[in-house]
Amino acid sequence: MARTEPRAEAPSTKDQLTKIFTDDGDTAGATGGTDGNGAASRPSLGTRLKYACVIRRVEFLPGHIPQVIGPAMLGAASWGEFASLNSVLAMLWMISGLQIGNMINALADREVDLQLKSRQSDAIYGIGVSRVITHIALSTALFVAVAAFLAVRTQHWDLLAYAAAFLVLAFSYSLPPLFLKSSGAPQLPTLQVTCCLIPGIAIVRSFDGATDWTLAFTIVGIAMLVTSLFVTSHAEDYVEDAKFGIRTYVHAFGLTGTMLVQSAMLFFGSIIVLGTVWAQSGLNWGFVPFIIAWAMSQRLMWAATSVARRAPLDEAMEYFHKKSLLGPYHSALMSWTLVILAAFTV
Repeated sequence: MARTEPRAEAPSTKDQLTKIFTDDGDTAGATGGTDGNGAASRPSLGTRLKYACVIRRVEFLPGHIPQVIGPAMLGAASWGEFASLNSVLAMLWMISGLQIGNMINALADREVDLQLKSRQSDAIYGIGVSRVITHIALSTALFVAVAAFLAVRTQHWDLLAYAAAFLVLAFSYSLPPLFLKSSGAPQLPTLQVTCCLIPGIAIVRSFDGATDWTLAFTIVGIAMLVTSLFVTSHAEDYVEDAKFGIRTYVHAFGLTGTMLVQSAMLFFGSIIVLGTVWAQSGLNWGFVPFIIAWAMSQRLMWAATSVARRAPLDEAMEYFHKKSLLGPYHSALMSWTLVILAAFTV
């Protein structure tokens, strides 16, 4: 009878977290050189600021900004309320929360990113793991402080619950034991709740006075359509994620299944947004650019679905590598046309 080698035990949650939060390598390559004694030199202030922007993924701001402006406009009773301290603070609060999630993800994925997205990894090692942790800690403390300020100011104490839920999901997305990024199908609703649903409802609740809870249905539609268009950037990592044991929702549904699910999400999310805005505020000219952007984005999703269904895997991967940024660009386009639509309701 052939002997089988015992399986190596998977590292414990404690060991995994220790590895993530421990400085684990020479950073000279990322920081730009060494000093006279051969030690890694600290990068210049300008380089450190650039790295701070990289780990926060400031390139996502064209998408994040309309994602918070849209709900604020929908929830505001007037332009004065939209421009109020509560509104501006709430929008900045949620953008900072999204950037906390980006920093945690960059820190946790720095080894994988050496292979796939070296810019992120270089920034982590350039700043230094311990300093990145300080960035995350200070940003989290500020996030909690703003939540407390808005809760006291509005007497809407549920804002503290939204802040806590957001932070739990933001940390759990990239860190063990939950590691929701690799949870398969649950990754998708996690993205929807963290990127759109909690931010949207928290912003609406940051206004003084009673909340029109019918807006929650509109925000659900926004979450569906915005996250549906992230799929091209997630699909391009299909093969690489498998090599590193990362089981995203793309692996749970398969390429074709994922494209069908995301196409349906875009369709029904857009219908929900249009239907609820129409019911609450009536028809307006903002419907025109929104519907045009929706048609363009739906066409992209149908094309991606056709490729996933008919092309061999290597050809499909080549397609998604070329089109990886198109989905997020369309997501930003849909978000900005939502802002135009929402502007007519204020």
